[in-house]
Amino acid sequence: MFRRTCTAALAALTALGSFSLAVPAEPAAAGSKREIANSIGMKLTLIPAGEFMMGSREPAEDTAAFFNKTYSGELLKPDLFEDEHPRHRVRITRPFYLGTYHVTLGQFRQFVQAARYRTDAETAKEAGAVGWNPEEKEFRFSRDYFWRNAGFEQTDEHPVVNVSWNDATAFCQWLSRKEDQTYRLPTEAEWEYACRAGTTTRYYSGDDPETLAKVGNVADAAFAAKFPERKMTIKANDGYAFTAPVGSFRPNAFGLYDMHGNTFEWCADWYAAKYYATSPAEDPAGPDSGKGRVLRGGSWCNLPLDARSAARHWSTPDGRANFTGFRVVRIP
Repeated sequence: MFRRTCTAALAALTALGSFSLAVPAEPAAAGSKREIANSIGMKLTLIPAGEFMMGSREPAEDTAAFFNKTYSGELLKPDLFEDEHPRHRVRITRPFYLGTYHVTLGQFRQFVQAARYRTDAETAKEAGAVGWNPEEKEFRFSRDYFWRNAGFEQTDEHPVVNVSWNDATAFCQWLSRKEDQTYRLPTEAEWEYACRAGTTTRYYSGDDPETLAKVGNVADAAFAAKFPERKMTIKANDGYAFTAPVGSFRPNAFGLYDMHGNTFEWCADWYAAKYYATSPAEDPAGPDSGKGRVLRGGSWCNLPLDARSAARHWSTPDGRANFTGFRVVRIP
């Protein structure tokens, strides 16, 4: 399920179903450019092969204690963070291109129009998605909401939301056929390696959650002004109560934007709480099966603890909400 996420939005989602040290070591592939742009205007950044320590460097008890002390109002228990352990060394053996930004509304629109695709929100037996109803001032699961309508204003430069893992995978398959290249979702290990970009702190901006306002769009002062009942938001103001146009904040050392916040990002892996205990040391791809797919990075309505580099979440493959999006991998 989504853990510690937007409280009202989570209630709406239950109507749908079930829903937690990077050291570049290898040179980039010969002739590979550091940055490329593809046929739909998507920019991608080359991530070198390398090793890092995956998972949280602090015990689950310390993570819970820090956020309980720093942000009063909720009592967090250590078991919420146990799936981030044991911390373990992972080697990414091959370089890969990763979307510099989230997939945007405009880019997803190109896919829908070219492929005549209809999303899970439009075709599922329980059609609809989570959106914000400004008249009734509540999050609601409704047929009115899907990728083109999140309940708040978005331009083609905002990240697409209300897309499921199935929708994101279909997008990758379409783009692979269109360009005769291999596109896919990142593995959970690739995502964390790319997010950390050589850091070992809670965020690539440091350990202090207040630094998130400079690098990502999370639940902050702007969000709290609109949703005063929401607790544990950061005090800084990132300027956005809902999603922000992609690239609005500072990138990490790899040159990637919005790895913290804006929207959750689907990963390729099935989720398993105890997977880290048996994870292979090279290119882990998650368990062979499961109930849900991994989500990473937090979102515009999520607490700072959800946006940590190590934080893990999951939802069923058809899960969708106005805080779920994705970015893609392209194989060089």
